[in-house]
Amino acid sequence: MTDSINIRNCNNAIFFSEITHDMFCDKRLPTHGLMMVYSGILTIETETEHIKAHAGDYIFWHRNCLAGMKKMSDGDTPFRSIAIALDNKLLRDFFSENLTGKRLPMDSHPIYSPGVPLPHNIKVDSLFMSLKPYADQGIDLDEETIREKQNEAIKCLLDIDERMYPTLFDFYESWKIDLLAFMEKHYMEDLTMEEFASYTGRSLATFKRDFSKISDLSPQKWLIEQRLELSCHLLRDTKVKPSTVYYEVGFKNRTHFSGLFKQRYGVTPAAYQQQFK
Repeated sequence: MTDSINIRNCNNAIFFSEITHDMFCDKRLPTHGLMMVYSGILTIETETEHIKAHAGDYIFWHRNCLAGMKKMSDGDTPFRSIAIALDNKLLRDFFSENLTGKRLPMDSHPIYSPGVPLPHNIKVDSLFMSLKPYADQGIDLDEETIREKQNEAIKCLLDIDERMYPTLFDFYESWKIDLLAFMEKHYMEDLTMEEFASYTGRSLATFKRDFSKISDLSPQKWLIEQRLELSCHLLRDTKVKPSTVYYEVGFKNRTHFSGLFKQRYGVTPAAYQQQFK
């Protein structure tokens, strides 16, 4: 929490946020979720989509999707939101307790958009109406109430759109994300091995086992090699500065990057670039 960002986290499940200045960030959320914009404006942008939500609007967000998010005041009031996260364990438990053995929609395709505007109906209106007093009075929810509200959110989503069935309950082995394709697309991002595993639908142990089938390198060494190769390309073929190239390719620490680069190529990044001038 800062003077301008106040996020009240109830058991990593329900979040009450207030942001008093415009904030933009690239975000990849690890769980599905449902959000109400309480005040202000939310925009979600990808290469192909632009979604805008105003006060009173509802948004479903899809886990693991990278998108640019901007949270803005509407001029009179700060951005405020109420969000309900839906993690995999919760969804598995819900499926087991409520849907096992039942006939499910078979012709619906899952949603892949990072954000989906949702229509108003009495159930979702009632859900967020019941959470507003907790937001306004600064009161945290107990665990039993949190679980109740999360299950209510799942039911709302299933009632609103049949596509939520294959979207929310995608636990199965055959639905894993293609590992190499995901790694090649996102190796420049600041993700831990645990996050790479989670975003590809695997446990860390399964992630490492599956990765060993496509590379002789460990995932960490593969990432380093990819980033070093990209840094060579940028130093050789673009005007990127040696002092900033480490950040461009996904390293956090310049000294660590420079040491790895010199160990791999025998010269510093600056000396490497100088060879091509």
